[in-house]
Amino acid sequence: MKEMIKSLVTEYESKLLDTRHHLHENPELSFQEYKTAEYIRENLKNMGIELQEGISGTSTVGILKGSEPGPCIAFRADIDALPVEENNDLPYKSKTPGIMHACGHDTHVACLLTLADILSSHKELVKGTVKFVFQAAEEKLPGGAKQLCADGVMNDIDVIFGMHCSSGYPMGIVEVCHAVSSAAIGVYEIKIHGKGGHGSSPHNALNPVPVACMVANSLNQILAEKKDPTACGVFTVSYINGGQYPNIITDTVTMGGNVRTLDNDLILRVFDTINAVTKGICEGYGLTCEVTTTVGYPATVNTPRYADVIQEAATAMEYEVIEKATALGGEDFAYYVMEKPGAFFHVGMADPERPITSTPHHNGQFILDERGLRIALETEIAVYLKATGQM
Repeated sequence: MKEMIKSLVTEYESKLLDTRHHLHENPELSFQEYKTAEYIRENLKNMGIELQEGISGTSTVGILKGSEPGPCIAFRADIDALPVEENNDLPYKSKTPGIMHACGHDTHVACLLTLADILSSHKELVKGTVKFVFQAAEEKLPGGAKQLCADGVMNDIDVIFGMHCSSGYPMGIVEVCHAVSSAAIGVYEIKIHGKGGHGSSPHNALNPVPVACMVANSLNQILAEKKDPTACGVFTVSYINGGQYPNIITDTVTMGGNVRTLDNDLILRVFDTINAVTKGICEGYGLTCEVTTTVGYPATVNTPRYADVIQEAATAMEYEVIEKATALGGEDFAYYVMEKPGAFFHVGMADPERPITSTPHHNGQFILDERGLRIALETEIAVYLKATGQM
């Protein structure tokens, strides 16, 4: 099977790279991926792949049915780019000023489109049904995955897999987690309302600035009190804005930040405490406040059984598999695995001999070694064959 997979990828490698180059040259922001969606849909139609009806916005779901019974297995690729100016000198550099595929979503789409091409041309490999989920807006809340789930994309899916390129690991490394792959994210904002006045007469005003400082200090204690001391999490007060002049006491201060944990329930408990602590301090000093809390993406909890499938498939392809270290980045793939089993994995695409390929994601100089694309595609094929009992 390994040699067959490598042979297939070699046959389609030129198309894989051409697809990636087209997407990289033509990036589009979250919820605005109109031409990207058109390109994806046209390619799927040319492959004879049915498009699922009832899908909102710029997301697209292709459906490929085999001649033999089997499970419905889905693969997801996110399709949006970032508001980042590209600073790379590439023949396929972004043609859109201020927008770039600075996270590698172009590689995800290229791999999934090529996977669809291979399986539609080799239907003897399709056992049951394959869904190719091209998801809009992973980079911007509320995320495209949440809407796709509301559209019913997961209703008939038995298991879903997601792949992400990584400049943090060299080619040949596949990273998978058997527990929590990405963090739950919470965002909060607080407006503290007092009474403005002259700096010479603070007794005639209600100054929200020192009260905001007290709130900030108190909020920073919440996570230490609420989470298991052995668990992972971070609470950040990211900004405090209010006032401009030394002799004017402002009437309002705005502050906010984010909470990240590996526990979806903990986010909600922290939010409750933010509300209680902020209102208590403000009321004690005669001020009022407005507290807004938003759950961003939940934690992505991989199903261990399907993390094993990824590990075994990548190992069969003779790639090194490592367990993902705990990290607090967010990923809206979480919504899919809250509904059905599945797992998310990363594929290294850095060349240690070329330090530029290790540039962090979301950077204008982000660049990957394209030899990593075939590794990602080989792994996706192997995961599919393993999940359907063919490997």
